[in-house]
Amino acid sequence: MLPNLQSPEFSLTLPSTGEVVYYRPFLVKEEKMLLLALESGSLEEITNSIMKIISSCVRSDDTQLSDMTYFDVEYLFLNIRSKSVDNIVKLKLRHDPSVGCDEVFNYDLNVDDIKVVFKEEHTNKIMLTDDIGVVMNYPTIQQQEAIEGDITSTDIEKIFKTIATNVKYVFDSEQVYEDSTVEEMATFLEGLSKEQFNNIMKFYETMPAVEHTINYTCPKCDKDEVIVLRGMQSFFA
Repeated sequence: MLPNLQSPEFSLTLPSTGEVVYYRPFLVKEEKMLLLALESGSLEEITNSIMKIISSCVRSDDTQLSDMTYFDVEYLFLNIRSKSVDNIVKLKLRHDPSVGCDEVFNYDLNVDDIKVVFKEEHTNKIMLTDDIGVVMNYPTIQQQEAIEGDITSTDIEKIFKTIATNVKYVFDSEQVYEDSTVEEMATFLEGLSKEQFNNIMKFYETMPAVEHTINYTCPKCDKDEVIVLRGMQSFFA
């Protein structure tokens, strides 16, 4: 019988909860699965491979992956990737064409420098009137995948379904409403004014995300530019 190779173990603090999880680097077979998914270009395949890798690499008794926020999953996976392959990701970035320059440049990104950014104006408690409001849950990867994969719905319907799924509860000055169905919540959302609905949309626009800012001077036109990489897919461009 061949010897059993032991993998090192690392710890990481989840940004949303402060919970500490323990993980190992992914193995060659798991890296192969990821590379095949990236090669396919299918968001569904990439998401599935990432979730399978995290499920294999994280101690099973540490956390429920189905309950992890989207940005926790992104942050955890990038750290697993850093310990498994290389902490340097080689990117090809293009200068902003709006300034009349299409220069493409190479950039070595240190994954250890990527953080989850929490915007000061972000809150998951949104007041709709002086005494009526909603408290939002952060979407999980499984929720997003299920909604995006629903080919029977329009984009507008998917937006409403996403929001309705993520509403934790509605409250007013007298009561908390926690037992509404997704359909009931969607009807409630349809009854909002545009301003009230935009206040809820701000929750998504300012939601925490893995993010990294690159400041550089274009070697071709000598102009300064700031590139913000946001969301896990940006780091594999």
